[in-house]
Amino acid sequence: MEKAVDIDYGLLDDHEVFPMGGRIACQGVRGAYSAIAAKRMFPEGELMFFKNFDAVCEAVEKGLCDFGMLPVENNTFGPVKATYEALRKGRVFIVRGEKLLISHRLLVKKGTELSDIKEIYSHEQALGQCAGFLSTLPDSVKRVPSFNTALAAKFVSESDRSDIAAIASPEAAELYGLDSLDMKIQDSDNNYTRFVCVAKERKVYPGANRISIILSCPHRPGSLYHVLGKFASLNLNLLRLVSHPIPGRDFEFSFSMDIEAQSADERVRRMLLELSKECPFFLYLGNYMEV
Repeated sequence: MEKAVDIDYGLLDDHEVFPMGGRIACQGVRGAYSAIAAKRMFPEGELMFFKNFDAVCEAVEKGLCDFGMLPVENNTFGPVKATYEALRKGRVFIVRGEKLLISHRLLVKKGTELSDIKEIYSHEQALGQCAGFLSTLPDSVKRVPSFNTALAAKFVSESDRSDIAAIASPEAAELYGLDSLDMKIQDSDNNYTRFVCVAKERKVYPGANRISIILSCPHRPGSLYHVLGKFASLNLNLLRLVSHPIPGRDFEFSFSMDIEAQSADERVRRMLLELSKECPFFLYLGNYMEV
């Protein structure tokens, strides 16, 4: 548990501009949605790729990379569990957020038709976001989860098989020489994923108006209501509330929350300090702007 006296809200410098470049850690390979989000946020950045989200955070924590890009949640398929687990370890802190419009394509080798496909590879989030399309395929077509959408595309391009496909980005199709079958395969055209940029230090850049925390409540009636009441008493808008099972506990949960607030506000700081004292687990992840 993070003690109240240890809370560091980060220092706001009104004159410091969010950087355009640096070494940016992403999960997967070129063509991944994390990489696309990273290039939008850091147009002059140098991307470095890692196997999983823990490795991304570790690269930032150890100084190998200046920033890391992590997907947090999708507006149709929900939170990315592995990102929450990486953030909960408290090694890195959020300094910026970004929403990216996700456009999935069914990628195949040249000459492969839809009727030829026996297996479709992609990240579980992408498979979930395309559940409607996948349900129209024969039951014999297997859905195979992959670590990353771009890794799935790379696997298809390097395979000797012509009966497999990947769900990935148009950028991945171009990078790995695959054809994109001309069809809309995601369930919603309004398909957005939120990403967060993490750093080793808790910095607050101008425009920061979103605070992310993770906490667990005392296991008694009304404890979550008590937490939410603190937000209401300060007229703070709750932007996100997601429950996560606590490993090894009997159906007990922690909660990741985003509130519309600024850590420079003394009332907000006092409220967070109270929560850190009252909650069995409390982790302040940062104050940042989402673009």
